[in-house]
Amino acid sequence: MGTDAIALDEKNKAYFKKKKIRKYIFVSLMLIYPLLQFAIFWVYININTVLLSFQRYSFMTQQWKWIGFDNYRILFREFTQEYSVLRLAVRNSILFFPFNNFVLLPISVICAFILHKKVFMHSVFRVIFFFPSIISIVVLTMVFGFMFDSTFGPVNDILYALGLQNIIPANGWLGDKGTAFPMILLYCLWAGIGYNVVLLSGAIKRVPEEVIESAQLDGIGFWRELWTIVIPLIFPTITTLFVIGCTVVFTLFLQPMLLTTGGPNNQTMTIAYYIVQLTNGNQLEKAATMGIFFSVIGVPLIFGVKTFLEKITPQVEF
Repeated sequence: MGTDAIALDEKNKAYFKKKKIRKYIFVSLMLIYPLLQFAIFWVYININTVLLSFQRYSFMTQQWKWIGFDNYRILFREFTQEYSVLRLAVRNSILFFPFNNFVLLPISVICAFILHKKVFMHSVFRVIFFFPSIISIVVLTMVFGFMFDSTFGPVNDILYALGLQNIIPANGWLGDKGTAFPMILLYCLWAGIGYNVVLLSGAIKRVPEEVIESAQLDGIGFWRELWTIVIPLIFPTITTLFVIGCTVVFTLFLQPMLLTTGGPNNQTMTIAYYIVQLTNGNQLEKAATMGIFFSVIGVPLIFGVKTFLEKITPQVEF
């Protein structure tokens, strides 16, 4: 009997050991793909980009050669030129910071609060606001371009009907130097407000009803309720959207690429789109230099903004 118990115990130990080994094998196999992807597409790519910014390809030797900080000197020299594409790209990209955070975000907060108040057809409006966010950006930019098309766009037809045809640019809304970039901003407002509204609406719904009801009994008005109660309680969500608005300065490129291809005369060029163009033009060392330079600027800036916003307002979201 004792022998049988010992044999059974050994058999159970062997079974659990095999089960444990199989578990480790399964977990290892599940982790191989994401770890390999991380190693190749993040670690290797970023290390190679850093190294590439200190090199230049020699067509004579057909090899990359180390040139130190020459690529960065060329970058600074280009920025100091009066009509450089880089200066236009930096200027346009910086303009997205106040636009996203002080135009788009406040409008989104107000719209989300109005919808929370259950205005007439609020459910329909919520779907309309979010609809552009679920459509492919390629399709969405095509629709936006068609609306302002010079030949069959409804916007021009409406302006003609109102007798305002004089304000229509001769080269079209997206082809004129004075209106192309404002049209990019208008598109970002039209397409971006819905995403913000959905996130902010979810945050507003988590505000305790008893807090709102108590304030309403004291006779609080619409704007005071928004400013003194709702905004402080949803400030973590606002902080997140504000930080995302900061990152757009360094990442936005699809909108100008699809709407204007950076034109006319590079008037709608952005930092990210300029890097994409350099990469497509096989100017890899210049693209890498720009990427590293703006990463060094952008990463601490964005983290600094996030830290500052978290400090000035307590994290009180429910």
